[in-house]
Amino acid sequence: MESISFGTDGWRATLDEFTTPRVRMVGQAVATYLTDEGLEGTVAVGYDARESSRGFAEELARVLCVNGFDVVMPERDRPTPLVAHAIVERDLIGGFAITASHNPPEYNGVKFIPEDGAPALPEVTDAIAERLAEPEPLPEAEHGTVEEVDLITPHADAALELVDSITGSTDLSGQTVAYDAMHGSGRGTTDALLERAGASLECLRCERDPEFGGGAPEPAPENLETLIDLVTDDGAGPDLGVANDGDADRIAIVTPERGYLDENLFFAALYDYLLENDAGAVVRTCLLYTS
Repeated sequence: MESISFGTDGWRATLDEFTTPRVRMVGQAVATYLTDEGLEGTVAVGYDARESSRGFAEELARVLCVNGFDVVMPERDRPTPLVAHAIVERDLIGGFAITASHNPPEYNGVKFIPEDGAPALPEVTDAIAERLAEPEPLPEAEHGTVEEVDLITPHADAALELVDSITGSTDLSGQTVAYDAMHGSGRGTTDALLERAGASLECLRCERDPEFGGGAPEPAPENLETLIDLVTDDGAGPDLGVANDGDADRIAIVTPERGYLDENLFFAALYDYLLENDAGAVVRTCLLYTS
């Protein structure tokens, strides 16, 4: 087998390489890292809609428990951003997401999210990789507990509060939105948030399918033909189209006028809106080119 390469996105591999013993190794490496950093408390463990993800998440929870950490988990597969939000909202010491994101169903993965809820920086992933290179056996004593918690409500509350603070309203009454979950973890989360804001919904692929309909759950235009055709149907379709990838940390937007907007265009438009409406400080990168 190939060695485990652990980076900002964690480790992803096909299921012949992504095995239970190796997931336990990753869990133990992170547990050792947290202990060495002097961190004590609770860790979140989330997972996506893949067939194997719940089982791998439960294995991670067991590893964390025998290392003395408490664990919170959602009641079912949920988007990775909900795990990140829970870490910050509940003041946790970190979290895991079992997901291969937009990769095909024959893959799975595991990523570590530190206590700030942001992607793990190289100094964190390098420290975990060092411990993976010299794996430790699991402790024998079990101390921690596992609790199922609601990740949706706190995240939805925070999302709507943020939008209201910027725009002055979260009311989508009278708007029709077509939502394509691509059979992933966004179902029951993104659509529920839109409904809570008052939108009328047309849902596509909002049933769980661990095989993602036989393709990759990546919201690229070639994978969203039905959504694009629906929204751009000569003004007769929905007002907006939204799609998520397998673990709902990626988004695509479809408008009747412009059609498909990838993340780069969408976030550029959002950035422009924030600047025009004086919505506070923004972060930008300055690049200097010379001939």
